Amino acid sequence: MHNTVTQVKFTIESDIVSAFKKRCALEGVSMASVIRQYMRNGAPVKHPATKTHTRPCRRKAVDEAIALLNNILNDENAYYDNIPDQFEQRRGAAEHTCEKLSEAIDCLGEAFDQ
Repeated sequence: MHNTVTQVKFTIESDIVSAFKKRCALEGVSMASVIRQYMRNGAPVKHPATKTHTRPCRRKAVDEAIALLNNILNDENAYYDNIPDQFEQRRGAAEHTCEKLSEAIDCLGEAFDQ
């Protein structure tokens, strides 16, 4: 029976690769054989841990996003306030931006309010 071969390429931090190479050399095995065996054994596939793995962490991330959007909204309001009246198009664009930022802040605020 003839097996076809597929080359798999992936990117990993160099310090991890270096440690893996050293470990394989100490064990007297090739890196490919270790990875091949790992894949043959049905390596568990799971999502990497994130900073938002719990609901309180996600809520904190949303609160931080709201704070950032509020800062941007304040800057945009200050920009709007300093646009001379004769520049209607600029004022309209800035006003539109402020409205959309406010809507986004409201939507995010409602995300965890239930």
